[in-house]
Amino acid sequence: MEHKMPKTWSGPWTALTKPKARRLLSGHETTIQAILERLRTARTVLLGTHEHPDGDAIGGELALMHALRLQGKQVTAYIPDPAPEFLSFLPGFEELTTTPPDPAAFDVVVLLDYTQLYRTHLEAAVKAHPNTICIDHHYDNKGEATINLIVPEAAATAQILTELFQSTGIPITRDIATCLLTGIFTDTGSFMHDSTSPEILQLASDLMSKGARLAHIAHETYQKKDLPSLRIWGRALSRVMVSETTGAAVSVITMQDLEECGATLDDLSGVVNLLNTLPQSTFAMLLAEYEPGKIKGSLRSEPQKHVDVSKIAARLGGGGHKLASGFEVEGHLVEQDGVWRVLPVKS
Repeated sequence: MEHKMPKTWSGPWTALTKPKARRLLSGHETTIQAILERLRTARTVLLGTHEHPDGDAIGGELALMHALRLQGKQVTAYIPDPAPEFLSFLPGFEELTTTPPDPAAFDVVVLLDYTQLYRTHLEAAVKAHPNTICIDHHYDNKGEATINLIVPEAAATAQILTELFQSTGIPITRDIATCLLTGIFTDTGSFMHDSTSPEILQLASDLMSKGARLAHIAHETYQKKDLPSLRIWGRALSRVMVSETTGAAVSVITMQDLEECGATLDDLSGVVNLLNTLPQSTFAMLLAEYEPGKIKGSLRSEPQKHVDVSKIAARLGGGGHKLASGFEVEGHLVEQDGVWRVLPVKS
């Protein structure tokens, strides 16, 4: 079914319709009203998110970009690192820019799904800007923007945006629905994480009724694998180790592995979730040295395993959720006598 996309929309940004407000945003009405007022009066808007952006970050940013452009706003969607190629099916993907912008040149800066401000690569400039908005679902976001809509109960930042749009009457076009459903789908682990609730499934149904194709999103984000992806997955799975002490299922990928397989960090998406399926494990961790001296760590667990991986990530300078977190450390991955170690970077 074709869903016509309005090129513009003249409805008021400040028309918060309380009867339509969802339980997730209950108690945030004043904050939402302030956000809508800032966006209503803005002519130029800068959108930003975290480094190594994922489906929720990209989906949420593009959804908001489309919504703001319906209002005739000039919008720049910035990402600190290139977006994963598997998200290239998203409408507006080609408009994402990795060129560092000057936040001072924009009326409003909106940061999405970023956890900690330094991860946007805009920290100093954003702190100096008088009109900044944070929309996030990470509990450890410090709320350093002028206006902060932080809802840890949300499974994804895209969920917050979906309910925000529904509560205020902002039209959800097919393109917007596709971006939002992608964010929700990927951050719930294709609806397999414990964060998947009846409300989330209802939102997915609502977005599908607006034209988002769940089967297509699932194919592009999880099912489609090219040869480099399969090869790097093979390397990671061949090195799985389960600690007798902690029960952690761990694997490692080096820069040499990535080069030999012709793969990128994005090709490892989903590996840590598979490690987490080992029944004898308490949590899963994947370490990948993606640049010389830079190691990205991904952590996953499950409710019945009773491990809060966000605490592990926090000790290593990262953050996230109890069941899904990440961090970055400096060092080199080296195998010595059959044991993988993280060695410090020599100064």
